[in-house]
Amino acid sequence: MAERRSLLPKVLIGIYLIPTLFPFYWMLKSALETPADVYKPRLWLGSFTLENFSTLLKTTNFLVTASNSLQAALISSTIVVVCSGLGGYALARTNIPRKTLIAQIVLFSYMFPEVLLGIPFFALFQKLGLLNSIWGLAIAHVTLSLPFGLWLMWQFYQALPMSYEEAAEMDGATKFQTFLMVMVPLSIPALTAVFIFAFAASWNDFVLGLMLIRDDQKFTLPIAMSLFVQQMELNWAVIQAANFLLALPGLLLVLFGRKYLVRGFQTSGLAN
Repeated sequence: MAERRSLLPKVLIGIYLIPTLFPFYWMLKSALETPADVYKPRLWLGSFTLENFSTLLKTTNFLVTASNSLQAALISSTIVVVCSGLGGYALARTNIPRKTLIAQIVLFSYMFPEVLLGIPFFALFQKLGLLNSIWGLAIAHVTLSLPFGLWLMWQFYQALPMSYEEAAEMDGATKFQTFLMVMVPLSIPALTAVFIFAFAASWNDFVLGLMLIRDDQKFTLPIAMSLFVQQMELNWAVIQAANFLLALPGLLLVLFGRKYLVRGFQTSGLAN
């Protein structure tokens, strides 16, 4: 009876993983097959070739658009991490009037659809000269993940005991030195979780990129992907190769950063 109970969670996890991982498996399988075999659906790999990746890199501007996506994601993720760390610490450790209401309003802004954010950004960036710019797009991407990052870091710093800061103050450290030398090293797992979340949100964004970028040399990868369907004349093997490369950074980030993701969510109380 005890063995059956211990086996049940593994079976349920297995059932959950099948529909979750199957699309990624199908995408990788199609990317590694010849174009002719892609149109002959079978469960296992019918042929093996890397020609689809070679065709993608030689005949499209994949590398340029990937570079644009990487720049926007790194800039926006860095801004989100810095602002979430400073903002979360200020909300948790200072006596800001109505700080709970402020945090709730910030979190509420997370619920806005991207289209509603894109329209005011378009008008504002047009006046500031940030339209059609990677920096402008990165700033717009900050709004996608900063509310969640701020909320997570606020919860994280509230869960940390005050004894760390009291010991630093007894040694003569200022508030900023205490934050930089004591709190930041302690909050690496939570900050890493925020970085991964912000990077994925920026890397996968389609709506804001479509609204704020007009120059095809500055398109991000999701925008370029929508054009590959026309450029490649429905060559689904090459398109699946592009899909696989688009999904790869997010997958690697989660795989290598899962330890920090779990610790960050646990210490902030969001995993309880």
